Formats: sequence, structure tokens, C-alpha cells
Amino acid sequence: MAFGQKNKRTPSSASAATVAPKALAHSPKALAHAPKAHPPKPVASGLRASKAAPRSSQRPPLPLSVSRDALLVEGSDREFRELVHDMLAFSASIQEVRNRLGQAIGLSGTQYTILMAIARLAGRTPDLGVNQLADQLHWSGAFVTIEVNKLVASGLVAKVANPDDRRRVVLSVTAAARDRLEKLQRIQSPANDTLFEGIDADEFRALCKIMKKLAGTGDRTLSLIDYLAPHGVLEDEPSSRTGLAG
Repeated sequence: MAFGQKNKRTPSSASAATVAPKALAHSPKALAHAPKAHPPKPVASGLRASKAAPRSSQRPPLPLSVSRDALLVEGSDREFRELVHDMLAFSASIQEVRNRLGQAIGLSGTQYTILMAIARLAGRTPDLGVNQLADQLHWSGAFVTIEVNKLVASGLVAKVANPDDRRRVVLSVTAAARDRLEKLQRIQSPANDTLFEGIDADEFRALCKIMKKLAGTGDRTLSLIDYLAPHGVLEDEPSSRTGLAG
């Protein structure tokens, strides 16, 4: 800079931004080239602004778990699912009650059920055999034979040859078994009363009819599942398998 020349200061952007509004208003060119003032940045609060949560895409409803019109209410299977859940809860309860009653007289729940069935059926079925007993309980004949032999060994069931067919046997309970069942009655009767306390006489008869219908559908249902999933595992549809045309 030459000696004696005055120092010309170049205005900074900050000072240019503070030019009087009136002066800018009379100078369009200056207004056009004047730097824009930026709003002050907000003071950081220490919390990062969270990103807006993406809208959850609505998934299509699951397929119905049943297709018969009689089991759908207004096209929904909700009541059917609730029925299944209630039946599972009651089934678990009745199984545990059976186990406890059997335990009270020194038997397993299965042995208790068989002993009770023989005691009740023998009176109206004089030639009660393993096959009739298995049909009544909806169990396999082989399984019932094994459990009956355990009761015979315990002295609770008598097994004699059928006079009309020597290849078959007739089952009956022994005096020792009757003694145990009579003693069990003092907890058996109130337990069953409590288990079914929620229904009246008409509902009880209706329930008996319904259960007779449902008890016979289990084997057919299992056979159907074995047919639809022969390896026990659900496989892809043929059309969706990789490498298959169509």
C-alpha cells in the first residue's frame, strides 16, 4: 500500500447484511446481490431428533382356519378359534382331574379310566372284552390290552375266557377294585360336580350328543393330515417349488 493512501476496508458479509433497509430499498442492484441472512441455529438440547416412524403397512389377514359355513360367524373364524381354545383348556383340566383321581387310589390316570370303564360297562355288557372296551374309550385295542394286563397283575381286574368264544376274554373288576372305587367316591363325586358346574340338565344332554359326534372325528382327521403332509412336514405347493414349470 502506498504511503499516505488510506486503508479501504472491505465490508464483511456480516456488515453487508446490516445495511440499512432504506438504502437497499432504493438500490435494487444492491438488494439483489446482498447476502441473505440465515436464521440462527437452534441451541442443541442434547437430544437427537428422532426420525419419523414409517407408517406400518397393513398386512392382509391370515387365511381362515376353517371353511365350513356352519363354523363361520359372519364370515369370520374368530368364534371357532375361541371354541378350540376353550376346549383345550377344558381338556387339560379333565386330564389333570383324571390323573389326580387315579393317584388317590394308587393308579395312573389311564389305569383309573380303564378301571372305571370296566366297572360301569360290565353291568350292562356281560361279555365285555378288550375290543368293546377299546371302542368305548376310543383307544386302540393293543394299548388297552397292555393296560388291562397291568390291572390284572395288580389284582384289580379279572380276565376269564369267553364261554362262547375261547379266543376272547371277559373282563370284570375284582372286590379289591370295588373297594378302592367306593372309597374314591367321596372326592370323585364333588370333583366331577365342580368340573361341570357351569351347565344345566338341558345343556348336559346337548353336550353329550355333541361329544358323541366329535369323538369319532379324530382318527379321520389324523388320516387326512397324514395324507396332506405325508412326511409330517408341510411342503411347498408344487407350483411354487423352484425349478418346476407352471
